[in-house]
Amino acid sequence: MNADGSGRTRLTHELTSNSSPSWSPDGRQIIYATRNGIQVMNADGSGQTQLGVSGDSPSWSADGRLIVFTRYVDNEFNNEIFVMNADGSGETRLTTVPSFDFHPHWLRPAAW
Repeated sequence: MNADGSGRTRLTHELTSNSSPSWSPDGRQIIYATRNGIQVMNADGSGQTQLGVSGDSPSWSADGRLIVFTRYVDNEFNNEIFVMNADGSGETRLTTVPSFDFHPHWLRPAAW
């Protein structure tokens, strides 16, 4: 939608929850979480593609090459932080602390 709230457009139509949307650095894509996994789509809602990984709170790196996200491992109280390539490949677990790690976001100097 526009900054004044006009021009709202629905982008997703799944019968499941969609959460944690994050713009790509170039503004052309949006990544978000669903019950079925992390998905990416064009900014207009077209081209919705599942990246093949389960997780939540996805966020793009400043250069758009990587995505950081969280996922439950072992049990529902152990949420860990992972990183992967923007195409869903090369998944790497970053944390191994048996606690609830959540909402990772890349720091962007422009936002400071």
